Amino acid sequence: MRAGTGGMKYITDMMEHFDKNHKLHISVYGDDNQKRLTGIHETSSCEKFSYGVADRSASFRIPTSTHAANGKGYIEDRRPASNIDPYVVGALIADTSLLPGASKAAPMLAHFNKWVEWRKTAEIEKID
Repeated sequence: MRAGTGGMKYITDMMEHFDKNHKLHISVYGDDNQKRLTGIHETSSCEKFSYGVADRSASFRIPTSTHAANGKGYIEDRRPASNIDPYVVGALIADTSLLPGASKAAPMLAHFNKWVEWRKTAEIEKID
């Protein structure tokens, strides 16, 4: 997809920021995403970022209505799984889309990674 003017250019520029941070986003987008995001059966690949208009197999889908309205509407990040922490993912999406180049996410991500490590040893997570 080529960058246009106005809203679609803003979206295209934003997609460049998401592309640069793809691996970081995948790391918080739920457990076992490599099993789900295979790049087949209308899923994107967890290895490669992609976006497109009406593309259900892309990391980000831009609805045809948003494209037709020159970026007015919504875009859809199709990568998060159902087992995410919505606060971490929402904050990271906002950080990437609203603060490109000035990320404030490092402390939150450090805390999230400590929690992930703790979860591996937590008794409440073990099923007999």
